[in-house]
Amino acid sequence: MLKIQLNNKTFDQITYYKTGAGPVLFLVHGFPANVQLWRFLIPELSQYYTLILPNFFEEEGDWLCDNETSMALLASAFNDILENEKVDKVLYAGHSMGGYMGLAFASKYPEKLVGLSLIHSSSLPDEEARAEGRRKTVSILENGGKSMFLKKMVRALFPEEFNQQNPEMLQRQISEALAVNDRSLIAFYKAIMERKDTTEIIKKAHYPVQNILGFKDPLANISKELDVAQLACVNFVSVYEKEAHMAMLETPKKLMKDLMDFAAYCWQRHD
Repeated sequence: MLKIQLNNKTFDQITYYKTGAGPVLFLVHGFPANVQLWRFLIPELSQYYTLILPNFFEEEGDWLCDNETSMALLASAFNDILENEKVDKVLYAGHSMGGYMGLAFASKYPEKLVGLSLIHSSSLPDEEARAEGRRKTVSILENGGKSMFLKKMVRALFPEEFNQQNPEMLQRQISEALAVNDRSLIAFYKAIMERKDTTEIIKKAHYPVQNILGFKDPLANISKELDVAQLACVNFVSVYEKEAHMAMLETPKKLMKDLMDFAAYCWQRHD
């Protein structure tokens, strides 16, 4: 993959990767992962689409120019990437945090979307109990509790049976999370915590919206997510019965098929 870096007034360094050919599929990883989260999907997707993959947590530097960021600022940075690539229309697919960013992008640049795929993500705000938990987590991170928190958090993203059968994959995700510098970890976590209710964006979407939900996802309220998904005028919804929050690693072939079907529909509809 080609690595590209941009500098602008908002971020010190915008890093993204590019590969493949064809219509543009913007793939955005979640927290606290990196572009390698998509490693099982990239080879096939890149045969049909030009993949653009923002990478927030580079070893040699992060995106931040101060200690704060937001979904709106990140959406603007994505637009900078598209302008740099001279791209007018894009299919956006975001995992978890990446989906929150996609909704912010949809709010600011709806005319650029041919479709929006939310993979284990949500337009709903945190319920108060989870919001309080996030506030406590920020305090933990600011006081040196990074390792304990991330090990517990990453493990919970997979079904325990998967963890027991795939210890090397679990350890890889934990190691990648621990490699994120403290400043970025806290800033992006706060951005997640401070996001707003974006269900109105789903209601107004003139483009198709996809929702990939894991029945065993500890972060998802399936019934509420299904209600919101149906607000979109054109919606694709899949509930994975045995998966949790990481379908791209748990069952990549299943996710590949659903994403390819959705992408084909969106681009054919646009054409």
